[in-house]
Amino acid sequence: MRTPRTRTMILTAMVGVLALAGCAGGDGDEEEPPLGQTPKVMRPADVPSLPMNQYVLDEKEMRAYTQAQAVLSRRCMERFGMSWLTDAQVTADLPNLGADPVRYFTIIDAEAARLHGYGDPDGQDAKEKGGTGGYEPTAAERAVYDGTAKGVTDTAGKPLPEGGCAAEVDKEMKLGGAEGVNPLTVGNEFYSLYAKVLRDSRVTGAFTNWSACMKEKGFAYQTPLDAANDTEWKSGAATRAAIAVATADVACKQQHNTVGIWYAAMAAHQNAYIDKKAEHFSEVLANKKALVENSARIMQGA
Repeated sequence: MRTPRTRTMILTAMVGVLALAGCAGGDGDEEEPPLGQTPKVMRPADVPSLPMNQYVLDEKEMRAYTQAQAVLSRRCMERFGMSWLTDAQVTADLPNLGADPVRYFTIIDAEAARLHGYGDPDGQDAKEKGGTGGYEPTAAERAVYDGTAKGVTDTAGKPLPEGGCAAEVDKEMKLGGAEGVNPLTVGNEFYSLYAKVLRDSRVTGAFTNWSACMKEKGFAYQTPLDAANDTEWKSGAATRAAIAVATADVACKQQHNTVGIWYAAMAAHQNAYIDKKAEHFSEVLANKKALVENSARIMQGA
């Protein structure tokens, strides 16, 4: 289980891409950025890192940040005679804030399609292995952490700071960074481009070729998103029908390099957005650097 503040920030950062995809439509006259190199994608490992990834915490950095936050949280809570979550508990189910190829481009791996259809065996394993050891903060502990407790003083007689331990931790973690910029939520800005990419003529053309290929195999879907979100297997059940469609889906993507073109368009739109907001993203990088350095400093002194 994560701390309440960390959980809120991470959930904000992990806005559902497929939900945004449903907003696609209109704006057909928007200027489309030129494509860079179009990779040949036959498996997830063939998908290059997207431009957004340099601005968010990778898996290792996210773990270090979360552990450092847990260390500071416990120090603060202990001053008020309270317990708090361990490192293992706060890092039990951390997301990767970088761009997951499957989340962006639906199923890519032929073997995964053959075995699991559109299911997510890794996600299920993580759910089964996760957990918080049965510990849940009490109402009193939560009140001290989020600052809603009244008349509370620490072992030195000092009152609970405004915003509680959560605010104290945030302040320490952000030392040296730019005010008002949060690398943990900047991913939302890039996710907001997703629907625009789906309207890109290069992508719609790739989907048209993919759809024709699927039709030849006996399946009527306009886009890979339609196939992945079919209500018959949206729950992730690896039914015979789901496996048949997923297998055809991957084969058609490979035949027409659907994901390669889709990636190239996504990267082009992200690069154009970064160029447009260069000063903002310079501050994002500064804040990310501060979070990484502060995390290392805190863990070294833990």
